[in-house]
Amino acid sequence: MSTEQASEASDPGSRPASSPGALWAVVLLAAAAMLLAWGAGGVTWFTQPYRTPFTGDTAPAATGSVVRPELVPLALAALAAVAAVLATRGWFRRIIGVFIVLAAALLAWRALSWQLGPQNFEWEPPVPPGSMPTGTRDSSPLGPALGVLAGVVFAAAGALVVLRAGRMPEMGAKYSAPGEARRRTSPDPDKRLWDALDEGDDPTADR
Repeated sequence: MSTEQASEASDPGSRPASSPGALWAVVLLAAAAMLLAWGAGGVTWFTQPYRTPFTGDTAPAATGSVVRPELVPLALAALAAVAAVLATRGWFRRIIGVFIVLAAALLAWRALSWQLGPQNFEWEPPVPPGSMPTGTRDSSPLGPALGVLAGVVFAAAGALVVLRAGRMPEMGAKYSAPGEARRRTSPDPDKRLWDALDEGDDPTADR
């Protein structure tokens, strides 16, 4: 055991104070990023006018999930990141935070790169055979803006995990402690026995 670990064991008050607010901030930021990425995948990013041989002029729309298919998977990754942060501690949390920042950077760049050069995207619109484009694409900035904003919010969540992982409460310890305290403080031996069984322990181990 190192000197630092020995001093922490002898003086629990020397450890950084727990900060539940930081953990809740990560949860809320990741949830906001998920909703923004989901919204970016559902709105129209551009329309392209076509002249069809049977139905006349039409303007099919391409949504963000078509232009950038990774938007919805990254939205689901935001949910998985929240679960991973809640289930881990210490350096594992920091590593997850780094991955969150990298995924957020990818998300923001993919949305921004579309806004900078949408003409490079090849698309097969749902139009009848023989249809011909009749004009330029009409792009909407809403979808890319939501995608960039989702990346920024997601990056903020990851940076918070990296910087404050040591101060965030450990959810596993939170849920395991009450059972231990209940078995120690219950005056009824039969209740202590059932509490131990409920926790998955052997009630005869200490006898």
